[in-house]
Amino acid sequence: MNGIYLDLLRREIEGSVINRYIDEIRIKQRLLQIVFGKQALFVSLYPELPAVYLSKQIQIGFDKLEKFTNTISSSRIERLEQPDFMPVLKIMVEKTHVVNRTCAQLIISLYCEAPNFVIKTASVQKHLYSRYIEKKSKRSILDASVQELEQVYKKQPSKFPAYLLKEFEGLDKYLAGELTPVRITHLQKILKRGKVKPRMVSVSPFRLSLFADKYLKEYSSLNLLFEDGFKQFLETKIKESIAARKAVSIKNIERQLARLQQKALSNKEIESHRIIGELILANLTKIKKGARHTCVQNPYDNKEIVIALDPQITAQENAQHYFSKYKKLKRGLPKIQKKIKQLKQKITETKDVSFKLPDLPRTQREKDKKTEPFHTFELASGAVVYVGKHARSNQELTFAFARPNDYFFHIRNYEGAHVILRAKIPRGQRPNKRDLENAASIAAYFSKAKKQTNTPVSYTQRKYLKRNRKGKLGSVIFMREEVVFVNPKLPE
Repeated sequence: MNGIYLDLLRREIEGSVINRYIDEIRIKQRLLQIVFGKQALFVSLYPELPAVYLSKQIQIGFDKLEKFTNTISSSRIERLEQPDFMPVLKIMVEKTHVVNRTCAQLIISLYCEAPNFVIKTASVQKHLYSRYIEKKSKRSILDASVQELEQVYKKQPSKFPAYLLKEFEGLDKYLAGELTPVRITHLQKILKRGKVKPRMVSVSPFRLSLFADKYLKEYSSLNLLFEDGFKQFLETKIKESIAARKAVSIKNIERQLARLQQKALSNKEIESHRIIGELILANLTKIKKGARHTCVQNPYDNKEIVIALDPQITAQENAQHYFSKYKKLKRGLPKIQKKIKQLKQKITETKDVSFKLPDLPRTQREKDKKTEPFHTFELASGAVVYVGKHARSNQELTFAFARPNDYFFHIRNYEGAHVILRAKIPRGQRPNKRDLENAASIAAYFSKAKKQTNTPVSYTQRKYLKRNRKGKLGSVIFMREEVVFVNPKLPE
């Protein structure tokens, strides 16, 4: 959401937000709810779609964000501010106590490089994520003159969008790419009136426009567009993720299939080993000791055949070797053919299987409320920690949900939950030390050593684990192992 869209949306929603009392702040992955009564201000901190919108219904499946809620709970929203068309929304709040009055700012930063949420008081400033961007404002688009714009546009029309991005605040490359001097004049009128009918151009990537002739849908307000568009955006991202996972799964099955098809010799190829064994026995007197090969007449097709021999063994032993190979291939062929059939069926099933869309926010009015299969914690770096809830959940988390390069954690010498760390790092790199220690602390917290200190936690990548078939459900065997000593606790 660029600064111009944010300015228009702020004007739409501020009448419904000002003088409301904040109950709490909730979080799910990178989506926040600032809850007041039955309504909520939603803040999307996804880099692909940083946005704000007002919903008439709060949504379930979110966790209370304690460190922020405790600071601003029961505060009254005084006003909304946005400095100079910047993609930053400041919510000014006040809390009245018996003897004093305290003020605070909720700062929603929507820079796509690092969307963030901040609470700022007279004594403290709390960031939801570690990276927070602050920039100096540029010129206002309202101050742009027609003569200046036309002069630049006539010289180099192709470089006009770059000029606008460099000079004026509130634009992104997509809006700048749509603008001409005439459209900027129209945009200035829209900004002065504060009324607009935006159009959704695409969902993934998420694009909206004030001028596009081709679009998916036109809305009566920006708030409606973002509320509807964000839901579609999540659905599309999840479908794309599922399709990608399907493609990887099918590719892996096809690799197994190709290897098996190479092993699955035809009956004629298998029979050739028996025939060679018989030919060796029929020509024992002709085969010299220590020979590496021999040439004999094949009575089945009246052609000469060159037979490879092992010079270290006798002719009779060479014949037995070919007979043994024939029997082995003959016995193994039905098994290989059965496995090939199963893999082909598995490919068909994987292509046809339908998935329910997970992780979509649902309103409290919906009756299909479902509990999450694992506890989930998002760390400051963006890494996600998943924790099993019981033995079957542990089994599913580690051997069905976890990826090979995810990191597995478990308390040493005590019973405890399986913990998986999914870090946002380039392939082949290790997670940072802080993420490893946080995940280990969570593993210690969800164990019978919860009340101890300096507890040892084992960890390794998921690919270095195997199931303990002789143990209890969820028990594992480490093929590689590292140990870290931590205090049991949950991340802030």
